[in-house]
Amino acid sequence: MGDRTENPEGRASIHDPLLTTPTARLMALAMGTGIRVFEVPAAHSAGLAGLVGLGADDDGEPQCKIGLTDDLDDDLRADVLAFGLAVLVGTPEILDESEDGVLGISRERLPQANNGPGNLAWHMLQTCGRESPSTTFRLMIIQSDE
Repeated sequence: MGDRTENPEGRASIHDPLLTTPTARLMALAMGTGIRVFEVPAAHSAGLAGLVGLGADDDGEPQCKIGLTDDLDDDLRADVLAFGLAVLVGTPEILDESEDGVLGISRERLPQANNGPGNLAWHMLQTCGRESPSTTFRLMIIQSDE
């Protein structure tokens, strides 16, 4: 098992040798910062790769959340997760564009950004050991079916 002397609470760090993939490292980062990551059924994703936004935990307290479509391969899953984390950390005010505080993340990669959440996501992935062609995605307001 990994040496936890630098992290006495036992929470995973991105440098834990048990975390063998970039996705696992990013999941540990999300868990360590209190961000809930959940799966979204592809049948209900309306062509999205994921969701990013604010919701509530079981006690009704505000909580940052990232939903990942369950049909993503591991590379795209890591890229979308990094982008969602970067949105929540770097530009959370963008969530105000949506009435419910939740935005969709497109499946289509945009050209790699030189700033903003796409750039931050690229640097996070580099730290986690992944070379990505682009970690920039379009954020979209989700239309309700009402």
